[in-house]
Formats: sequence, C-alpha cells, structure tokens
Amino acid sequence: MQKLYDVVVIGAGVVGSAVARELSSYKLDIAVLEKNLDVCFETSSRNTGVCHGGFAYDPGSLKARLCVEGNKMIGQLSEELGFA
Repeated sequence: MQKLYDVVVIGAGVVGSAVARELSSYKLDIAVLEKNLDVCFETSSRNTGVCHGGFAYDPGSLKARLCVEGNKMIGQLSEELGFA
C-alpha cells in the first residue's frame, strides 16, 4: 500500500523536528524520515538543553537576540510539550 504525503521532512534532529512540529499546525499529511533509532540522536543529542539568557554575548548580536527570544518562548513551549 502506498501513502502520499504533503510534506516529507528528512532528518529528525533539532531543525527537522522543529519544522515538522510547525507544519503539524496545518492540515497536512507529514512524514519524518530519520536514519537513527530516535530523534535528535546525533549532534542534537550533544545539546546541553540550557536556555541561555543572552547576557554573555555582545549586546545586539544575533546570538544575544536569539537567546532573549528563546527565553520568552520557553514557558509556552514547556506547557505545550510537557517538560519542566
């Protein structure tokens, strides 16, 4: 039996998983293909999981801005994805 998908995401690392999650809010049939046994298994698995405040980076730099933006999102993400 064949199944047709609207979108196929190749790779379930941080980026592929985030893309699939975002696309899941639309009425699409989505498949995620991953070569490993679990998601975020390679480079993504080395992530410390720390949400940095951005104060260690040059003010106004992309890293500083993205850290601040990420911190603003963490509460809502915690509720949606069920992590402490």
